[in-house]
Amino acid sequence: MLDKPVQVIELRGAGGLGLFLRVGDDQRLFRVAPVRDPHQPRFWCLAAFECSSCGIPVTGTAIWAGAWGSAHHELAGLLDAIKEDATAWLAEEECAKLRALLMQPRPPLPLPVARAPRQEANRAS
Repeated sequence: MLDKPVQVIELRGAGGLGLFLRVGDDQRLFRVAPVRDPHQPRFWCLAAFECSSCGIPVTGTAIWAGAWGSAHHELAGLLDAIKEDATAWLAEEECAKLRALLMQPRPPLPLPVARAPRQEANRAS
């Protein structure tokens, strides 16, 4: 069902609940973290955010959410189950949309454009 291997990545200094997933040899990371359930704010759900290779979210918008209506004390167990076997977790029916998003071919990350200081640009012309 999953074409590419899924790794759970531990970033240095990444405290709190949540984890990062890397799919195949792609350098992009996906953070799976608990957020308040928008339908029932006293409960929680899991959300996935696409991140750069250093763990910074690309946008502030979640690309997926699941585990709706989870109590706070259940979150650590949910994340531990993902850490144990991320591939099995992604194979669950609830994760079908996330699995499809993660398995899509990704365009390469654009390289930053080098900027010449203003003085050097004036000299060159």
